[in-house]
Amino acid sequence: MKVKYSLIELPTDIQFILYLISEELKSRRFFSTLQELGLDNSYFQPHLDSLILRSLDMDEDSDETFDAYYKIIERRSRKIKADSTSVTRQALKAYHELLEVRKKLSIKGV
Repeated sequence: MKVKYSLIELPTDIQFILYLISEELKSRRFFSTLQELGLDNSYFQPHLDSLILRSLDMDEDSDETFDAYYKIIERRSRKIKADSTSVTRQALKAYHELLEVRKKLSIKGV
């Protein structure tokens, strides 16, 4: 599962999280498109939310955490194009935004 990013080699744990976020973004984009076509509530849609939040040491049971996560992932999934560079770029942006949310929530004690 070696993920290549230009210019730098990322630690394995960050690569893992970025891979999960990338897959979640692609899945959200795909199933959103199906929903726009009238096919919704798919049992087959994967949900990597808990795994991503746990990998980031974030409280998945907190409504505030999950709401922030959901908004970030939804916004970033709408911005991806059908190429790996776009997906990687949005995954990195989502990752950094999630780290900011984690920092903000840890200060608040959530």
